[in-house]
This record gives sequence, structure tokens and C-alpha cells, in this order.
Amino acid sequence: MNRPSLILISGAPGTGKTYLARRLAEELPVVVLEKDAIKETLFDAVGEGDSEWSKKLGGATFALLRMLVESHLKAGQSVVAESTFQPEFDAPLLECMRERFDFGVLELHCHTDADTALSRYVQRIDSDDRHVGHLAGMSRDVHVEELRERFGSYGPLAAGKELIRIDTTDFSRVDYAAIVERVRAAIDSGGGS
Repeated sequence: MNRPSLILISGAPGTGKTYLARRLAEELPVVVLEKDAIKETLFDAVGEGDSEWSKKLGGATFALLRMLVESHLKAGQSVVAESTFQPEFDAPLLECMRERFDFGVLELHCHTDADTALSRYVQRIDSDDRHVGHLAGMSRDVHVEELRERFGSYGPLAAGKELIRIDTTDFSRVDYAAIVERVRAAIDSGGGS
């Protein structure tokens, strides 16, 4: 049996991470964990609140995501984790997991310019696709401005052969079939590292 692979899908909000995660879920026999799906489940279970409540739920969401990832790795199962990972906080957690478990890593880092990502994000807020709990009582404009201030903090966690940078400025130019095959190869071989 090959060692498991952790496939990370990272990037700022509005860069196409969730779409990519769902493509992988449709095309590969692997568990896909989406941060927003976990947080929205928590909103539905315990309710929405102000920005402090949303931050607490955000912390709980990341803790659950990490616990679920570790459970799969411990069981020798590959897993995909999609989130707005931030190197400052999440790179040390990844290193802790590497010390505890033997697994390969392949990171798919989705990126575009801030204006493109924020425009997509505003469209999602204005549609019915975004759970109302994410706004946490803030106006759309305040929420978007906070995101603009943090935009540069959503860099990749991995480097070298463990990292694939995906320019999502124009979704029609993304070769999703090639990405799926690269992920399939990483899972079949025990990782990108």
C-alpha cells in the first residue's frame, strides 16, 4: 500500500478553490474536505452571530478540518483539504503533521489578482451561493475591505515539486483535466514529495 497523500487546495477567496475541489471530488476516489462546507454546517447547527462569533466558529472550523485530515492520514487514506490557508499560521501545522505521519504533499495554489478575486467574491455574496453566516452582521463593503487588506496573506504552504501554481484569472484557460491527472498520479504514487 502506498503512503497517503495530502492534497492541499489553497488561495485567497475568489480564486476558484471550491470549484477545483468539487472537480476532484467528482473525478477521483478521494475524500474532499472543504473549509466553507464545514463552517456552514456549524452555522446551521449552532446559529449565526456577530463577527466575534464568526471568528470563534472559524477557529473551530480549522480545528475540525485539521482533525479530519489527520484522521484520514492516520488511517493511511489520501485526502484533499481546501481552505484559505495562510503560511504564517498553517505552515507550522503542516510541519507538525509531517512529524507525526508519513504522507506525501501536493499543493494546488489558486491565484489571481486582488481585483479579479474580489469581484468574484462580491458576485458570490450577492448571489444565493454564499451562506449568510459568513457576513457575520457586517456590510458587504466592510467585509470586502477586510478581505482586501488580508489578500496578500493567502500564499502557498509548500514549495518545489510539492507545489503547483494555478493562475485562475481566466477559468477557461485552466487545464482541469491535467490537474486531475497530476493529483491522481500523486495519490497513486504516495504524494508530491
